[in-house]
Amino acid sequence: MSRRAFFTFCHQANMFLQTEKTMVEEKKKLEDVELVTLRKENNGFNLEISRLEKELEATRETYEKRCQQLETHAIETKSELEEKIINLEDLLTHSRKKVKELEKFTESKFLRWKKKERGYKKFLDFQQGSLKELRMGSESIKQEVLKTQQIYSKEMNQFGMKIQGLVDAAQNYHTVLKENRKLYNEVQDLKGNIRVYCRIRPFLKGQSKKQTTIEYIGDNGELVVTNPLKIVKESHRVFKFNKVFSPTATQGSSSTMFE
Repeated sequence: MSRRAFFTFCHQANMFLQTEKTMVEEKKKLEDVELVTLRKENNGFNLEISRLEKELEATRETYEKRCQQLETHAIETKSELEEKIINLEDLLTHSRKKVKELEKFTESKFLRWKKKERGYKKFLDFQQGSLKELRMGSESIKQEVLKTQQIYSKEMNQFGMKIQGLVDAAQNYHTVLKENRKLYNEVQDLKGNIRVYCRIRPFLKGQSKKQTTIEYIGDNGELVVTNPLKIVKESHRVFKFNKVFSPTATQGSSSTMFE
């Protein structure tokens, strides 16, 4: 290969690498825009979940209040019915006793007492009809309670399906975020940047966890260190790494990150 051909080959290779680098950077920009969009959608999903939870709580409170009212009304109606039944039974017993007493009168007054007896029977029939209507009303209240319970169960199932859909969307968001982080690391490798990792040393035997100066470890490489000997404004220092491993991280997980 001549020197000119070699320089031409190097130039073409450099152009190819530059083109690939430009494409990767453009892809990263598009993914950053998509990441911002996904974050906004995630915030919207979180707001929707909060709204649905509030609606679910309000519906449950309304249902419980309605059930309590129906139960109270049913108890009161049942008590009234039982009281009326007792009164009617007492009245029926008293009427029958009265009839027996009337039968002991003389035969000259038999027709008059017979007429009274028919009046008493008519009255009893009327009272029995009223008792039957009250029992039908009690059964109608029971049916209404059952119908309300079925409607509440159906609404609960619908809310559960909506919340499950939002949970699935949130899980997809975390998957996309992980893939974007991986692509970002690959772009950094192509640029030739050096990634810096930090691992927090575990406590030695006999040391208390209260003596730690680590105040916060973020998922994106943030590390906040506190120094109680300094004033409030200077007692906290913030550091930024590509990844921070907690004291509980194993050597295997650290090695996997460096690969």
